[in-house]
Amino acid sequence: MNRYMLDENRFDSLKNKLIAEAEDSRDRSLICMTYDQIAATYIGYYARPDFYEQGKTYADKGLQVATESGLDLFKVASYLRFARYYLNKSQNQSALDYNNQAISLASAMGSDSLLCLAYASISQTWNELANKLSEFQALLSERNFAEKSKNQYLIAQSLYELGRFYESVENYEKAKDLYILCKEEAEKSNDGYHIFESLRALGKTHLKQKNEKLGISYLDKANHLGDSLGIGSLKLQINLDLLNYYFNNSDPVKGFVYLNQHPELMDFIRRFGIEFQVNKLYAVLESSNHKYDSALYYLKLALPFEYAQKGNYSEKYGFTDQLASTYHLMHNYAEEYKTLLLAKKFADSAQDLFLLKNVFLDLDSVNFLLGNYKLSQQYLSQYDVYRDSIESLGKQKDLLSIEIQNANKRAEQQKKEEEENKRARNNIEYMGITAVIATVFIILVLLGVFKMSPAVIKGLGFFAFIFLFEFIVLLLDDQIQEITHGEPWKVLAVKIFIISLLLPLHHWLEKKMLHYLTFKAHMIKSKLFSKKT
Repeated sequence: MNRYMLDENRFDSLKNKLIAEAEDSRDRSLICMTYDQIAATYIGYYARPDFYEQGKTYADKGLQVATESGLDLFKVASYLRFARYYLNKSQNQSALDYNNQAISLASAMGSDSLLCLAYASISQTWNELANKLSEFQALLSERNFAEKSKNQYLIAQSLYELGRFYESVENYEKAKDLYILCKEEAEKSNDGYHIFESLRALGKTHLKQKNEKLGISYLDKANHLGDSLGIGSLKLQINLDLLNYYFNNSDPVKGFVYLNQHPELMDFIRRFGIEFQVNKLYAVLESSNHKYDSALYYLKLALPFEYAQKGNYSEKYGFTDQLASTYHLMHNYAEEYKTLLLAKKFADSAQDLFLLKNVFLDLDSVNFLLGNYKLSQQYLSQYDVYRDSIESLGKQKDLLSIEIQNANKRAEQQKKEEEENKRARNNIEYMGITAVIATVFIILVLLGVFKMSPAVIKGLGFFAFIFLFEFIVLLLDDQIQEITHGEPWKVLAVKIFIISLLLPLHHWLEKKMLHYLTFKAHMIKSKLFSKKT
């Protein structure tokens, strides 16, 4: 089902069949799982209210069945869907409340995998609330619980999300380290999705670092993998990434060449009703050729569709700023001023300091050109206020970097302490096992001195030597894992080699010891008693 787009008939057909199968089974877990996964698919489409409203309906059904059946696992899952739903609607406090409910219930259940998912969800909410430190701490908790769960999919996901965090704070080298770790972890379990996502993330990160050749190389690898997996939506994501790169950072001519070479992109754009976005691309192309009248024509074609969107203020600001720039290039400063005032409203609604700083600087410039010097000075003063605020944020960012480093050190220290505690606990257990083995052999010697049935001595001796040689193999186990890197066939080969050496020694020692205990020890005892007599 997940191999198809939500507006395809095939998706709808499979979805209905899945619900029918689950309902016919009367298995409450299967019913909850079905509604939860359908809800997740719909809610995952941001900026499509019609989709995530449908998703909320399925999440409600899943919660109802889970509550009636006492299935706490799926109650947690429903809370996480609600958190994503309210995050899509910019109701961040409601999202935070549902995340906290999920964490509380998952903690009560003692489920590491559920806690991993809950902390991953709350990290997204902290990101929307611009609380980077809380987001980072949640991501560290996500990774910690993923490792405890030993679920390779969750481990790969936690590494990927940490990589995205470092990318967001422009620590690109650390981000690339984590994406590589994610890829390696995913390869262990043949997890194609995370291999694809890590390759895609590496490509986009290299492009941000202006390394076009290596960035496109990684995106091409991801593209080929998407093809091999047979999931068309994955290939579409790469095509959109490259299209955005060409138009926004490279050359609009290359962008249109790429668009013409990939007709599936236009099919997707038409299907989702966003053809007006293409007019914006044509405007970029015409502006690059100094055809400003044509650029304005295409922007006006896109204008009613752009402003009809609900929310999405950052995109509306970007479009309005593009329109104002076109008026500026046409030397129509009066229209530029009116357009910039509208852009300021969108920047206010987006609550983005960077957008506000940029728009006030543009307002200062256009009013200076219009001869409104007093107004120009007012806008310049506002620009200074936002510039200072951003500089202050820059200092906070430095403090955040220090906090992140400290948190990493604390996490490393905690890991070392856990390893040390584990080592100390293992040493105590090894000493206990050694003492037990020594006690068994002492008992064997005593049985040899005091005349006991040879069958009893042989039986106890057999188990004593099994105990001893298995303990030797146990002591070698860590070294075996290190040498073989945990590969099963290598571990098997090394253990066969060790046992082939130990087995003859085992039989020889067992035979000699039992012979001594059942024959020679009695002779020694007889001689001692005869001397006393």
